Amino acid sequence: MTIIKIMPCLDMKDGRVVKGVNFVNLKDAGDPVENAKFYQSEGADELAMLDIAATLENRKTRLEWVKNVTAVISIPLTVAAALQVLKIYS
Repeated sequence: MTIIKIMPCLDMKDGRVVKGVNFVNLKDAGDPVENAKFYQSEGADELAMLDIAATLENRKTRLEWVKNVTAVISIPLTVAAALQVLKIYS
């Protein structure tokens, strides 16, 4: 039997969740903390967070965004391409 898990992704830019197609014509989708709480309350098994501007801005994922979200959820959080984050929390 196949187990299906629900894993919404918080695409992040400038501290906000954004939605678009192929990261074009982005629209503000709200506060990441509120989105994370909502997805958890609706039954998400885990969350993903993707800082879509980090590569273009030649920087690492912003740790404060990760810390703010992890403070309000109890489900697992995957942060895309953030190996430095793993070193800090391990």
